[in-house]
Amino acid sequence: MNIIRKFMESGSKPEVVSIPSGQLYLTRSRQSPKSSSECLYNDATVTVRACGRYAYELVVRKQAEEELTPGTEDDDEDDGLSELSGQSTEDEWVFRLDETLRLHRRWNKSGELTVVWRNTKGDRGEKFQFVVNSDIPLGDVEDFLETVYRCEYEAKYRRLASEATDQDLKQFDFSYLANNDSAVFFSDDETEVREPEFLSARMGELALSDDDSEEDPELYEDALDEPQPTLRTHPPGVVRFLQYGDLSVYDPMAGRYILQEKNASVALLQDEGHRYVYIEGSELALSVSTLPEVNPFLEVGIKSFLFNYTHEGVVLSYKVKFRSAATFTHFHLHWTIALWEMSTGQKWSDLSETEQNYVLYSTSGRNEELDVFLEEPENQDETARDEQAGSDEEGEEEEEEAEGSKLVVSSSSFGDDDYDDHRAEREYEESTSQVGNKALAMGFKTDRTFVLRGDKIGVFKTSDDDSLDFVTAINEVSDTKGNVLNPNSAMLYTEDRALILQDEKDKERLFKMDLERGKVVEEWSAGGRNVVQIGPNKKFDQLTSEQTFLGIAPNSVFQMDPRISGQDKMVSSSDYTYSSVRDLRSLCTTQLGYVAVGSNKGEIRLYDKLGKRAKTLIPALGEPIRHLCASADGKWLLATCKSSILLFDTEVKEGRNAGALAYQKSFSGGTLPQCYVLRVDPSTAIYMQTETGAPIEFTKATFNTGLDTKEQTITTSTGPFAMVWPIKSILQGKKTPYVIRKYHSNVTEESFKFGSDRNVIVALKDDISMAKKRSFRAPSRAMLTKMGKQAPRKASKE
Repeated sequence: MNIIRKFMESGSKPEVVSIPSGQLYLTRSRQSPKSSSECLYNDATVTVRACGRYAYELVVRKQAEEELTPGTEDDDEDDGLSELSGQSTEDEWVFRLDETLRLHRRWNKSGELTVVWRNTKGDRGEKFQFVVNSDIPLGDVEDFLETVYRCEYEAKYRRLASEATDQDLKQFDFSYLANNDSAVFFSDDETEVREPEFLSARMGELALSDDDSEEDPELYEDALDEPQPTLRTHPPGVVRFLQYGDLSVYDPMAGRYILQEKNASVALLQDEGHRYVYIEGSELALSVSTLPEVNPFLEVGIKSFLFNYTHEGVVLSYKVKFRSAATFTHFHLHWTIALWEMSTGQKWSDLSETEQNYVLYSTSGRNEELDVFLEEPENQDETARDEQAGSDEEGEEEEEEAEGSKLVVSSSSFGDDDYDDHRAEREYEESTSQVGNKALAMGFKTDRTFVLRGDKIGVFKTSDDDSLDFVTAINEVSDTKGNVLNPNSAMLYTEDRALILQDEKDKERLFKMDLERGKVVEEWSAGGRNVVQIGPNKKFDQLTSEQTFLGIAPNSVFQMDPRISGQDKMVSSSDYTYSSVRDLRSLCTTQLGYVAVGSNKGEIRLYDKLGKRAKTLIPALGEPIRHLCASADGKWLLATCKSSILLFDTEVKEGRNAGALAYQKSFSGGTLPQCYVLRVDPSTAIYMQTETGAPIEFTKATFNTGLDTKEQTITTSTGPFAMVWPIKSILQGKKTPYVIRKYHSNVTEESFKFGSDRNVIVALKDDISMAKKRSFRAPSRAMLTKMGKQAPRKASKE
């Protein structure tokens, strides 16, 4: 047999299967200025070799004039580069083997059997062709392709291919491309776009319709193994996807999805700029827009699409289960493109292939990082016990919501010998009742929490019993000329001795408040720019006397130094201004001073230092980046969007920059930071949305933080629900990796107490409280139903 099908050592990497003889060509598109075809190796072998668990490489090696003996091949010094970039050494080309290669067989014009795959790192339209020598049996080539499909299955699903069915492997069969090398589809009525790498099944299953398409439908007549659905009604728009799916609805009482319609027609349509999913059964028809507000979930393991649907004020959770992995993959593709275009207002074709694949794969997080995370030492031994308590105590009576809660009150009341709780509360609420609490500033150096509320700032400290005690209130915050301010954000500064305030109506000025005097003492500007957000040079500068800090404007990132003479405090040498619109919105830093900047476009830029270009640009996944928070070491980056939270692992895993962070070195080979997309599970969201009458909308998410403290927990909120997300649960892929606690009014902001993740400080519209993490509960039908029955009540003063 001419094909080697055994494990053997090639250096340190075992070969799985190979075709021992052929010629390697690089072919280019007609638009390329280079020659259309170039012979790279006249005598070569093509091999699949293992390079890790569930990881494989496709290797094309030039045959030497004399047979090489073991040990004389080049060592693996350059393998990191080859694995990622798909570039060659002098005698070898190496590619990461997965479905993005779209590897398939075809017969060329000379009647020769050829194995074809895309040059994923070259120019658009480039392909490699391995022309198999005529003495290689056809059955051996089929054996080779079958093994490739199994390797691609393992790479995608990270489990043994022995579990895969023929239908599972079918999604990796790209042989249909042999009849249609252009392989195009249309993302809008006028723009031709190359098929993204994620598309992994027959084009015939797409059932596309486009007035401008010139595709011959006869090419795909035999591509389906099941009848094509039709729509009895004629919803407006062009059909982008049409297939059968089983429709189920979530039953809150039973706690599971109940089949409502088998073999419903599921279509995705485009009506001018609007995209929506239309589902039609024998007894129902419904449509839902492709927007983040429907809380969409794409569950690869069960080939299902989950979404929330509001009917007469009641929120329902629906699930569409597709018949095959290939059909689900196609829906996944079309839904993701439609959602991205609807959310960003841009065309999918404007993205590079690397960016397209990043958006498509962002919902399919891998969990290799879990083992590393679990190996790191915990900083709080109580964390595991607290998480267990949050899950096991649901049958017990919940702690009182008022535990540790203190109402924000006027400082003048505390100087009154005839102090009256109710009178103080009434006076304070009447003075700022329409404004409410806006933001928190947490002390690092001192045990103080500052709460912005209209033109007042409330000051609190932690008591011995882990509750919050009122200290004082700074009334009628004014600028240096006596004009009243309404600050909407604050940053503690210089060992917690000062606050830098931003007024909601004056974006060009910053105000320094001396906290010992309780008044604004200086005013600064950034050269007439609207300051969108400020932040420390380094994450823990608040603990030091550092004077400089960072700021962003819509198109620039800069440093400010109050010691500069004049009112303009911007450091010109550290200013980086973009010539085109970037619409920057959020900023954070690490302990070493690496900088992350997010934009309303959804992009994130990572810098090792200011004054030059970003090292890494993370493309938009669809929503604006409202807030950023980095772990102290820079490995984790947390981005808050309206309906989702993005957790990025910024460590470079492979190649010559392996071990570096994306702030320091850019990713090579078209890879980008691993992203975990965090959303509220639909079964939880229906309770939340029915309770509030509003879609999920997250407040800013933050890590627990402290010197020499491991970030292991995330806190955020939506509506009246405060939430805690253990990172371990996220990496384990838990369906509901969070615990929650419901309050009587919407949560404005929350944050862990500095140096611990045991206590969460929560600001409501009119209250501020400290809650123990163990008082949060894992979501359950009983708990959520009980929440819905709780009567609103005020926190009592203890």
